[in-house]
Amino acid sequence: MLKVTNLKVSYGSLEVLHGITFQVNPGEIVAVLGANGAGKSTAISAVSGILPVRGGKIEFSGQDITGRPADDIVGMGLVQVPEGRRIFPGLTVRENLDLGAYLISDKKHKQESLAKVLDIFPKLKERRNQKGGTLSGGEQQMLAIARGLMARPKMLLLDEPSLGLAPIIVDRIFQVIQNIRQSGATILLVEQNAQRSLEIADRGYILETGNIVLEDTGKALLVNESVKASYLGA
Repeated sequence: MLKVTNLKVSYGSLEVLHGITFQVNPGEIVAVLGANGAGKSTAISAVSGILPVRGGKIEFSGQDITGRPADDIVGMGLVQVPEGRRIFPGLTVRENLDLGAYLISDKKHKQESLAKVLDIFPKLKERRNQKGGTLSGGEQQMLAIARGLMARPKMLLLDEPSLGLAPIIVDRIFQVIQNIRQSGATILLVEQNAQRSLEIADRGYILETGNIVLEDTGKALLVNESVKASYLGA
């Protein structure tokens, strides 16, 4: 579904991604793991059209999307949930969700999407008239994911969804990610929480200083000695 070939991204004269190649097949959860500064968020933002690409090729569902505007890419069904949630704090939960469906003109589809996400996140249903900025951190993260789902994505790009959350909320977020996959979406997951990510991922890539240094199944990476030493605290 997603094929990234020799992707290079720079900030000014500083090259951050040095030609990385990876792919995500339909129905998979694929994790991209690495330390702070490895280039994980840069990669996902380049794929979604937020950052310009210096070199390489990005294909989604067989179409070349390299350099296409972010709104075009969302319209094709490739949707990013950004790091740091980035909800609209002054808008209600319902208004935030409505903005996620901005490109959907069919009212029936919007209502179906709303019913679906409120079923996945019952807390949001309870708080649908509450301003987003008054939600807890975990609830805001759930709202950010729900807003992404409102666009009816074929593939969801999740950027650090567990960042800064209490362990019990992290459990809930990772369960939600699995539920989303079971509902038919494909997921590219960028995370620092290597243990939890590899437990649910079909495959994973290890990114270090702008290069992919290792790729394997999630299960294999969990028991890889190098990964255990560097990312799993073993």
